[in-house]
Amino acid sequence: MKSSLFFVFFLYLIWACSPKSDKNASNTQDSTVTITADSAHIEESPNNFYCIPGIQAGTVKANSSEASLKELLGAENVMRDSVYIGEGFYEKGTTLFKGTPEEVQILWKDTINFAKPDNVLIRPAEGKPNEWLVEGGIKIGMTLKELEKINGKPFSVSGFGWDYGGFVADWKGCKLDGKDGISNLVVRFGYDYNDEKLNAFAEKVMGEGPFPSNNSAMQKLNPKVVEISIRFN
Repeated sequence: MKSSLFFVFFLYLIWACSPKSDKNASNTQDSTVTITADSAHIEESPNNFYCIPGIQAGTVKANSSEASLKELLGAENVMRDSVYIGEGFYEKGTTLFKGTPEEVQILWKDTINFAKPDNVLIRPAEGKPNEWLVEGGIKIGMTLKELEKINGKPFSVSGFGWDYGGFVADWKGCKLDGKDGISNLVVRFGYDYNDEKLNAFAEKVMGEGPFPSNNSAMQKLNPKVVEISIRFN
């Protein structure tokens, strides 16, 4: 429980407590695909992958439980599991669609009855794209520059090279920020660590940071979204 609280506290800090900035967004050449969807149709599907931060992550809603998800998705798609929360620690949770590209993990507020989701973690192996889609067009595999366009201005990112590296630390009060500056959307970036050219840029944005997304090295690195967390406050 202590490790879980540390994990949640850390995420709260990087989302809500970073200093604000008024830097303007830099021009980019990446094109962002605007996703338009019939949300009513999407929500009618029991097996959807559409996320609205604070409201739903596919079929997972604020009042969901492991038991209710088994009824909805089938027991074969809902598994009690150990969820990695960083720095070698695990917390008991639930995995949906285990072993598929759409696999996600749930951490619960009620850890006795496995009810009331706290976080739904979308973090596919090797950051490979999948069917999960967040309101506004955010998805696994999109670039930092594309996310800047969706947000409307630069944001800050924790430096790479440690357990909590690559997380968006502050949306800078723009489109993706939440009410009172506390966002229910958490995004993490990564890059190909085997690419020597990218490693040269990454070396300039290592450590806790945070670093502005329009930092020259960060722009050249242009990391991709490898993890998305939907929180339920």
